[in-house]
Amino acid sequence: MVKIPTFTATEKPTTDIGSVTTGIQISPKSTIAASLLPSANELTNYAIKKRDNEEKLIAKTILLDLKAESDKIIESQKNNIEEFEAINNWKTTFTPLVNEKISSIKNRRVKTLVKNGVDLENSESIYHLKTNSFKAYEKESTKIYNDEIAIGVNNYKATDNPILKVKYKIDLKDKAEKFNKEHMLGANDLKKRLEGIDIVLLLTDADSFIGLPNAEKQIANLDSSLKGETILSNEEFNKSIYNSYESKINSLAVEGDPNSDYDEAIRLVNELENFKRYNGNKVVSGTFEKNFAELKERVLGESIRHEDKVTKIQQGNVFFEYSQGQKKILEATFYNAFDASLNKAASKEKSFEAGQEYDQRIDAYLSSNPDATYSEKQEYARELRMNIIDKYQDIEIEKVTAFNLTSNKFNVTRETDAIYSLKQKYDADPEAPNTLKSLATLNGFIDKNGKPDVGAFLNVYIPILEERKKN
Repeated sequence: MVKIPTFTATEKPTTDIGSVTTGIQISPKSTIAASLLPSANELTNYAIKKRDNEEKLIAKTILLDLKAESDKIIESQKNNIEEFEAINNWKTTFTPLVNEKISSIKNRRVKTLVKNGVDLENSESIYHLKTNSFKAYEKESTKIYNDEIAIGVNNYKATDNPILKVKYKIDLKDKAEKFNKEHMLGANDLKKRLEGIDIVLLLTDADSFIGLPNAEKQIANLDSSLKGETILSNEEFNKSIYNSYESKINSLAVEGDPNSDYDEAIRLVNELENFKRYNGNKVVSGTFEKNFAELKERVLGESIRHEDKVTKIQQGNVFFEYSQGQKKILEATFYNAFDASLNKAASKEKSFEAGQEYDQRIDAYLSSNPDATYSEKQEYARELRMNIIDKYQDIEIEKVTAFNLTSNKFNVTRETDAIYSLKQKYDADPEAPNTLKSLATLNGFIDKNGKPDVGAFLNVYIPILEERKKN
């Protein structure tokens, strides 16, 4: 058997590389797999960034929806002056919406983003709620203050009791001080508020003095006691005093109104023309000079026409009553509910038609004769009543056509032989009563002496009757 030779190692085993090397070098990326490593890392990073952006976008969309709901709730509380209540109402309504929305989110990362976003939005919403509540408080407080001041001024204006006037004035200033302190508006604001009250009460008293004896002196004394020129400029003083005088004058000078007092109106015009403030400032100056000239001219002109117009209005009222009386007599001539011979439907209709014609003819007369005297109007109304009675007497209602001043001048259709019969009676005695006279008068056929022109009337009417007969 062959024996294998052995040997014994004289050195310890080692991991050191031998010192023998070659000149050949191989890059760690030279293999295909190694070259793919960077691309793989880039793809991984891109996927992560894409996922993060998508999740952020989803979270933003959810947060925008929630913010819209939050804004609606905040808007609903904008007039709530109670800050704690407004915030609590917002939380009570908004928190369940947030919880419901978050519980429906499956993605843990999106859920975290939404929670964090809501926390940030909540602090902003609380800020808006507090701001809105404060603004609402200021607005409501200012409204109440203004209302109280207006009521106080009206109370002051409505009384002539000097004790009450002092009380109302003290109350007004007390309210101004409390409002200023409550809102911490400072000394300058308080000074302006107190001066404003003095100005309003000064002008209120001045307005009440106008029309009283020595009005200018009373206004001057009050204005001087308040040192009015230091709180109210001459321009503003002039404007208020002029407007008060003008208003008072206009209330007295209403042309044609029986209650007008033009004598007093003219007195106030003269007083205003010479009115001066305690410091010598003339009210009717500058831009008011033109306005005053027009006011004075108008009042003086109206005063001349006023009495005549009042007389005409009074006469018009009296004549209206007289005319209505004539109309009632006219209608009663044809219809009486308690008279068996006059209570038929035909009688009632004839009465109505006669009354209608009376009204239309009276209106036409008054429009055409606006300057007629009362006696002339009376005479016309009385003659008109009698003429219409004569016209409608013994005429069948079917033969009476509707009255029309323009398109139906002849309003009663009579048989030709009846007209000729009336003509024969008229020719025999022109002075005797005759229906033809009434018809001529009603249809405008009057001679130059104011008497019925029967001939002219028949010259027009008979051809019409003949034409109707042919047809």
